[in-house]
Amino acid sequence: MTKKNIENIETDDIDIETESGDNTVRLVKIIAEAGISSRRKCENHIQSGRVRVNNKVIVNPAYKVNSDDEVSFDREIISRETKHYLVLYKPKGVVSSTKDLPGGRRLITEFFQDIKERLFYAGRLDSESRGIMIITNDGALANIITHPSYEVMKVYDVTISGKVDPEKIIKASNGVTIKNIDYSPFKFKILSKGHMQSKVRMTINEGKNREIRKIFEFLEYKIIDLERISVGIVSKTHQGLGTLDAGHTRKLTTEEVEFFFNQKNNAKDSSFVKYSSSERKAKEENELKRLKEKKEKTQNKSKWAKAKLKPNKNFKKTKSSSINKNVRQGKSNDNFAKRKRSF
Repeated sequence: MTKKNIENIETDDIDIETESGDNTVRLVKIIAEAGISSRRKCENHIQSGRVRVNNKVIVNPAYKVNSDDEVSFDREIISRETKHYLVLYKPKGVVSSTKDLPGGRRLITEFFQDIKERLFYAGRLDSESRGIMIITNDGALANIITHPSYEVMKVYDVTISGKVDPEKIIKASNGVTIKNIDYSPFKFKILSKGHMQSKVRMTINEGKNREIRKIFEFLEYKIIDLERISVGIVSKTHQGLGTLDAGHTRKLTTEEVEFFFNQKNNAKDSSFVKYSSSERKAKEENELKRLKEKKEKTQNKSKWAKAKLKPNKNFKKTKSSSINKNVRQGKSNDNFAKRKRSF
């Protein structure tokens, strides 16, 4: 999966289907690729007479369109440039920019030199971060990925120096304001907690400039490593395609492209809501209470386990005392047996 393998990708909004033996494309595919709507809604648009081919209304979604045909939606001509949907694993030290920078710094464009269309990224990574980036020339898809209302989650693994304090993360996870900038609530999971360093997995649905770095700086933690491991269902490891190594690219699968465009139909107000100060405080108290109860429960279990394994010293002492008493009184098992037979 190297950059040499990059080729033009065709999607049918997500239902990829190539017609064998000719250069025609189904009408619904062209409408869907333009980012107008999902495949099903595009079919409805065509059947309702909103689509024209060479200024003639076509109501059949499966109508075959030639490469030189003019297609319009609501009388606006649709651009038919080849759409590219790619994922790059950006290495550290590479800048998320398409413009040349002084000093000969490496740019993400070095991985797409074989593609003539203008490409752009959907969600940047700073030069010292690494991980998954979606690269495309489809503005509709890029907007779906970056706009919070579509709830496309981005997952990051953050390695920090020192031992992480769960209470600090809980407070920040309900939303925080840093230098007059509001950062939305996020989800997190502590993957490891050591004295030298800790690792936290964060899930966010927005991507403000250096957001994660600013949050951890605000919490007084130094970031050692920052890796974006997934965007939506696109991750560095694919079950069928393997692991995407640093500096390598691959095409998005049909399922992955379909996922993003389906988010367009499911768009709603973000579930990562912003809380008022009183709501935020109540949420923090509940979370801290839950954390405390969990800790106490673990400690109680540990005490119960130790008690269960502890030997019964009183029982041994009692048994030993009884034997010694019998010996002192001159009693033995043999004498006891004789007295029993005499009866």
